[in-house]
Amino acid sequence: VISECSAVSLDGFNDQLLENHKNALTELYFRDRNHPSVVMWSVANEPRSFRPEAGPYFESVMEHLRSLDTSRPLTLILYDHDLDVTDYAIQYADIVGVNKYMGWYSDPGHLEAVGKQLITSLRLWRETLNKPIMITEYGADTVAGLHSLPSLMFTEEFQAEFLTKYWEVFDELRAEGWFIGEMPWVFSDFMTKQEIRRVAGNRKGLFTRDRQPKMAAHLVRGRYQAMMADATINHDEL
Repeated sequence: VISECSAVSLDGFNDQLLENHKNALTELYFRDRNHPSVVMWSVANEPRSFRPEAGPYFESVMEHLRSLDTSRPLTLILYDHDLDVTDYAIQYADIVGVNKYMGWYSDPGHLEAVGKQLITSLRLWRETLNKPIMITEYGADTVAGLHSLPSLMFTEEFQAEFLTKYWEVFDELRAEGWFIGEMPWVFSDFMTKQEIRRVAGNRKGLFTRDRQPKMAAHLVRGRYQAMMADATINHDEL
């Protein structure tokens, strides 16, 4: 589990916000510090950290959290802007978290472009920062029961193909030793405000709002089971 502070899309990095942010992190730490499943702290999700003033702000934020806990690494979740790696905050984190939506928000529907774009972008982050990297969001809105051949956006087939394209890159980079994790967005569908890019809420879930699996849920289950089998130490190997 990555325990994350409820600090989303932060901007306007002033002293009042900084004080509130530190207080929220303190509360988060005392709530979750004894949970053995919590392996990492995330200080924010998709802040406007391309602004120079984000640098000293997040340096102070992370110094505060490290004063409470030196046993767990810290991360900051970035919204990736394709090949632009301008960021003033991530240098203070231990692990880089990046949200990726190539093939959905950028080049929508063009899954043939995902592989090259994704691997180029992630290697650029690695070359720039020389830190471990994980993907903390990737996904495609999917209406359960909607099907199409060939696959089209919002169908279950497209979501399954979308995930598979990302996994091909993840597997290649994991073998290089610095790509350390993947987290599909999101476990289940949830309601949002009404807007033209949403079909009655955020439909990127592997499950529906009433927890019924989409095609992608079975694919993810199979992938994780295979990964666990590869990592399992058999008794006769001890």
